[in-house]
Amino acid sequence: MLRTLAATFVLCSILACSPETMPRYATIQGLRVLGLQIQSNGGNDSEVGFNGTTFTPGSIDLTPVISDLYGGGRPLSYNLYLCLDPGVGLGAQPTCSGNASRVDLETNTPIAQVGNGDYVTPEFTGALAPITVNLNTSLTPVLPLYTARFASLSSIDRFNGISILIFYEVFPTLSSEDKITTFKRLLISNGRALNQNPVVAGLDITREDGSALLPFPTVETFLKAAVPASNLESYTVLDNSGNPQPLTETVEVAWFLTGPADIACSNDKDCTTDGFLALPRTSPGELNRFTPPKVPTPTDRGRILIGIFKDNRGGSAVRRYRQAP
Repeated sequence: MLRTLAATFVLCSILACSPETMPRYATIQGLRVLGLQIQSNGGNDSEVGFNGTTFTPGSIDLTPVISDLYGGGRPLSYNLYLCLDPGVGLGAQPTCSGNASRVDLETNTPIAQVGNGDYVTPEFTGALAPITVNLNTSLTPVLPLYTARFASLSSIDRFNGISILIFYEVFPTLSSEDKITTFKRLLISNGRALNQNPVVAGLDITREDGSALLPFPTVETFLKAAVPASNLESYTVLDNSGNPQPLTETVEVAWFLTGPADIACSNDKDCTTDGFLALPRTSPGELNRFTPPKVPTPTDRGRILIGIFKDNRGGSAVRRYRQAP
């Protein structure tokens, strides 16, 4: 659901860019949104219930995970808006443009970097402070549209749920045209148990033998992401006949590692300053080869590896590992 690199890939498809000039998904370089996490305010739900008039829980926290590795501490701002899903799953464009249900929540709002030690410049890469959105208050002007949409659905579709698209745009405050736009789906449903985000305490990225990741390996090493079975929720959906279908969620891990500002260098594992990950995504237990840098590591910043654990229902959790210079 993240579209942070879409503009680059579209441009390269037009200009026939070579692989060396395209950014690697797993490499953190310029301004980028790595993920968006939704949590119910005060809880760990990644969804909300909706009975046609009221959202429960009524407030959510949206936590952006971003990087501005080479931004030099420049000020950043963001926009936040949402609308009813126009039908992305059926081929519609993911946009709120022209959507009567659109609500602008934040416009040109300054971002305060998390000021706790290694989250600040010169290597800012991590989670920002959560943004609280009170759905029952914010959506009051367009609530009749939500009520009508829900009333038009079958009981099966109300149970399985429909989505709100939440768009987050981040940009340098002094260069607002350089926006990075990302969206997240928030499922709203009636009558079923809400999805929970993976429990962070049970998640970890280690070496193949289970030993600690930090300090980063100095020889080629296989890494793995651990997801305990207790983190995988069982849930139910209704089929087209209204019969309950029991399922168990799956989890995928997206890997991100800081790298050099030069794109071509980041694609060459013999050139990268931070290391090289073979795979951008893995399943739990699947091995990911880490090749250590063959050139001097940065002395003016630390190296950071982030794993975003995402279940197949929109839930997510973040683990961040930093090695000081």
